[in-house]
Amino acid sequence: MTSARSATEWSTWGVHARIVVTDPDALSSASNLIRGYLAAADAAVNRDRADAEIRSLDEGPNTVTPMFARFLTDALAAARTTEGALDPTASAPAPQSWRSITVDGTEVTLPAGVELDLTATARASSADHCASTTAELLGCGVLVALGGDIATAGTTPPGGWQVQVQDLPGDPTCQVSIPSGAAVATASTVKPLHPDSISLWRTVSVVAGSCTTAHASSTAAVGMGGGAIDWLTNLELPARLVDQEFRVTTLGGWPS
Repeated sequence: MTSARSATEWSTWGVHARIVVTDPDALSSASNLIRGYLAAADAAVNRDRADAEIRSLDEGPNTVTPMFARFLTDALAAARTTEGALDPTASAPAPQSWRSITVDGTEVTLPAGVELDLTATARASSADHCASTTAELLGCGVLVALGGDIATAGTTPPGGWQVQVQDLPGDPTCQVSIPSGAAVATASTVKPLHPDSISLWRTVSVVAGSCTTAHASSTAAVGMGGGAIDWLTNLELPARLVDQEFRVTTLGGWPS
């Protein structure tokens, strides 16, 4: 295997997807694996599809696919991290109903009246899984970027994975180096992620051990105003916050 990197990109799930591998000979296989996973993920969690697995669940125990169980486990972890700011329920009879959802292997139990919506975390969770499984199967380093959600796994390339952090052209930008196993996610109030919000922050970017955690933390923080700084500091997560005047604040050993 060489130390060269090779990449491919396309559009999926309404975002720009990009994968990079440390072994150019593995690029075609990596692309096929990841495209296949994303197609299966869409069939599992896309509520707009009448045949989606998520729409087949009802009250009480449900037997689900391992993929769906992983998505829901990640979504519940994100809800705990953000104290419910990222709520995996589409409808619920009472606040915090997500706390009563259980996942035991491939058995999911929902409280009465609760429907799931995993939109907030499915993309980041997919990036995590695609990076880790592809790296394991192909024996190389893999970076998976789905919009602003970036996960890495496998062999770290010389100099680390180079990630450019920027929202729109003209916004403050920086390039960071991260090792395999690290992830970066950026939440924005400029793009349609938060179309109705007025926030102190233009963007919040977070580095974490998983893309799901990075995404959940950045998404929750972008709506917290000044409280985001203390909250992210308490989580001990490296972060970069850009306010509406384009001033940049970095926390927690943001990577250079």
